[in-house]
Amino acid sequence: MRFLNYLIAVLLAGSSMQSHADNIHIAAASNLRFVLPELIEEFTLQTEHHISVSYAASGTLTSQIQYGAPFELFFSADPSYIKRLISANLTQGKVVNYAQSQLALFASNESELLIDNGIESLEKILNNGLLSKVAIANPLHAPYGYAAKLSLKKAGLWQKIQPYLLVAENASQVMQFSLSTTVNAGFVPYSFIIQPQLSSLGRFIKLDITLQQQAVLLRNSSEVGPLFLKFIQTKSAHEILIKNGFLVEGNA
Repeated sequence: MRFLNYLIAVLLAGSSMQSHADNIHIAAASNLRFVLPELIEEFTLQTEHHISVSYAASGTLTSQIQYGAPFELFFSADPSYIKRLISANLTQGKVVNYAQSQLALFASNESELLIDNGIESLEKILNNGLLSKVAIANPLHAPYGYAAKLSLKKAGLWQKIQPYLLVAENASQVMQFSLSTTVNAGFVPYSFIIQPQLSSLGRFIKLDITLQQQAVLLRNSSEVGPLFLKFIQTKSAHEILIKNGFLVEGNA
């Protein structure tokens, strides 16, 4: 299990590595760890421009940008964080609604939880006294954590499940926590769990909640930033997003 967790950590962290010949540095929500490298690769093939990425929870990246982090473009999993940057005059141009992401409930192969009924499955083992831990991203700064909170509230479980929550910094850490033998389930990005290297590690069910994905140019953006922002609205970019579990307007 330690090796498996190490492998997942490498998969989730390694995708942020780019060439030393980078042209721009962008900030991206953690749920883009698998799809963004593929988008960047296609963009680089078309333009020869290189992009490096820093991944974190949207709220964490927003704070970094407010404190002067030298990013040129921001991809957020929650529109409220982009609104915060707009209010602080740290952006330029129009906000782009480029896709919607989806939330999934995941139980590893080590978990005995039957998740066919989604959140109701959690309620059943909670009432039976068999619940150990449920992993979610921090709702205070991670959109996927907030979406998980909304789902649990809707099911009437948010207050009851508090003693069993294992709170992660971001969606990527939830994926790692969910593989622990002491964790029954985790709320993870659907775009993560459909990846071949992760889908075989457990069972999952897609939940009925979506997160609006937005991107915006930051105040100090160079000419490459607008090019990449335009690229993610193209047909080739949409095909990559859809393949990785995102919903694109007209294809939802």
